[in-house]
Amino acid sequence: MDQNKKLLDRKIDDFMKAYSRSWLKSLDIPRASTILSNLLMGFSSLFWSATLTGMIGYDLKKGLGTLIFIGIWVSFSLVILLVNRVLAKLGVDRSTRAALMFSAIIGPYVDLVAYRAWNLPVISHLAGFAGSIVAFVFSLLVDKLLGRTPPQPG
Repeated sequence: MDQNKKLLDRKIDDFMKAYSRSWLKSLDIPRASTILSNLLMGFSSLFWSATLTGMIGYDLKKGLGTLIFIGIWVSFSLVILLVNRVLAKLGVDRSTRAALMFSAIIGPYVDLVAYRAWNLPVISHLAGFAGSIVAFVFSLLVDKLLGRTPPQPG
């Protein structure tokens, strides 16, 4: 019995050492675009939740409106996490996922701003599409420029 406990403890220790090594290695990975896209996704989901709550006729400051706001926000957050998880399972790397999320936020806002300024739907859609592409490329470039090359063995 005592031998089995020592064996189990050793397996747990080995697992924790391997996990901590992989976690420490992950600290060296640049996360600038990931942080930027997550921050924008968080603020956007809060903004969209507040807007939708107001659009369906509820006040955010009152009990039911607050509950609806929280429900919409949690739903948006879960959908964002699910999409990120699916992209990760499909093999899309972290920086590309972050760039996709970042461009998914920027494009529609550029579209709305252009539409409000010019009232031309086709031009505003083109501007939104161009804004998405620029945001995607910008995010990937930031990741590349801030990326650290791993130390070469030897």
